[in-house]
Amino acid sequence: MRVLITGGTGLLGKALLYDCNNQIEIIATYVGNYSMQDSGQIKYLQLDVRDKAGYMDLFKKFRPDTTVHTAGIGSPDFAENNRELVRDINLNGTGNILDMCNKFNSKFIFISSNGIYDGQKAPYSEEDNAEPVNYYGEVKLQGEEITKKAKVPFAIVRPILMYGWQYPFERSNIVTQSILKLQNQEVVHAYDDVYAKPLLNHSCAKAVWKIIEENKYGVYNIAGADRVNIYQLITKTAEIFNLNKSLILPVQQGYFNELTKRPRDTSFKTDRMEKELGIEPLALDEGLSMMKRERD
Repeated sequence: MRVLITGGTGLLGKALLYDCNNQIEIIATYVGNYSMQDSGQIKYLQLDVRDKAGYMDLFKKFRPDTTVHTAGIGSPDFAENNRELVRDINLNGTGNILDMCNKFNSKFIFISSNGIYDGQKAPYSEEDNAEPVNYYGEVKLQGEEITKKAKVPFAIVRPILMYGWQYPFERSNIVTQSILKLQNQEVVHAYDDVYAKPLLNHSCAKAVWKIIEENKYGVYNIAGADRVNIYQLITKTAEIFNLNKSLILPVQQGYFNELTKRPRDTSFKTDRMEKELGIEPLALDEGLSMMKRERD
């Protein structure tokens, strides 16, 4: 089997490559100003999703059976301030990859986001209405809409708040940001009125590989087991990593003066993930403990 992964050095891309079956031939694309070392079955290629000619050449040569499209800009604030760029990458780039999948008969897996929900009616199932509250969520939803018009088999994966060890040259996540601050004895302010079911990147990767290997289609909301607020998430992180909890201070939405609104509670129902993929949601303390073991 041949699999193409866009955004192969991002948080999910890293886990997908770490957790892959060694019988699968993989090309992982990325855009950063760094070099990645090929390893056995995995080859890296520096290629922007806006480069349609470059992807045409790649698809002609590689002919992937499945394409996992994780690439994109993930910051709601950046999206709000850079709408044209984010639309070009997150939506037009998705269209470019989907066009190649249609031309070369590659199954398409689109990585969406919990940001498509307004946060007012949790917990959310796959059938609940998507009502984004910011531009990032709007563009992700539009990516889902063009995916649903695909001429090839497709799946849409919606990860919730994802955490795990990222590459040092990639964007950090809420858990790794907090670990670094606490290690430096810095105060961490955390929302106690914003809720999610945090998702370890390896758990999301496991779900994606199940979708690929078992030829699953449709939409999947992927989440961890525990509904917690951000303050509880960071406090649990401090407990697992033996860091100073007294440095963590609860605050309410609006404290950070973000450029754009965030949904208050996007917790997912995980029935489909459990029944169709056979994946039990991972408890938060277990996921954080796995992170700690991975680093120790």
